[in-house]
Amino acid sequence: MKYYLGGYYLAKLAPVNFGSYSNAMIYTCSNCINDHLVDVWSYTWATGNDERAVEAKEIFQLSEKQIGLIRDWVDEKHNESKLGWINVFTDLDTAMEYKQRFFSHLKDIKVFALYFNEAEREYILDDYKPRPGMGEIGLRLTLLKGIEETDNEKFLGFDYIGIELGGDFHTFHCHDLGEEFSSKFEVTLNEYGLFDSDKNSDQVLVYLNDDSNGCEPVPWLVAKTKLVLFT
Repeated sequence: MKYYLGGYYLAKLAPVNFGSYSNAMIYTCSNCINDHLVDVWSYTWATGNDERAVEAKEIFQLSEKQIGLIRDWVDEKHNESKLGWINVFTDLDTAMEYKQRFFSHLKDIKVFALYFNEAEREYILDDYKPRPGMGEIGLRLTLLKGIEETDNEKFLGFDYIGIELGGDFHTFHCHDLGEEFSSKFEVTLNEYGLFDSDKNSDQVLVYLNDDSNGCEPVPWLVAKTKLVLFT
């Protein structure tokens, strides 16, 4: 089965502070769980950026001057479609440039690559076309390129994500569903907090897309998560 790149993500893992996996590190690209090096605070024009910058300065050990430099850089790369809303790098070179230029003082940054199979790719391309008054989201921007999966990355596992219209997304961990899915759908959570395979993914997705189960009323999809090596 072919998989297509949905983008690269730079994140600092944060211990889960709730549920069955409290204090665990989950290798998800969802910014509900981990701290992304690009977020609302990174854009000059984003609503609420200054409030979020206060937290970012503490988490990433940044000065006010560095925040300003980052915003100028992010705006430029966003205009060049090398960085998609909200935190998606469309090519690895741009992701690595950002990491090395502004975050070389941090040693625990993960560089993730997110992939979707052909059916999921087509769904995102169709369902997430820009609405009136809205721009392109980073996931779709990258998937439009049709970049196939590379072997030069470490497979971490499969994540189940619920994608908002604005491009950010939730993970099944937001609802502490790991143990329930393991027992109900015979899937195994690995050391990264993801599933070793997409076995029974049809059943898992039916569950997640059923609003009565309490998950966000957005499309839920399965995504292959990988770690970029030699970074």
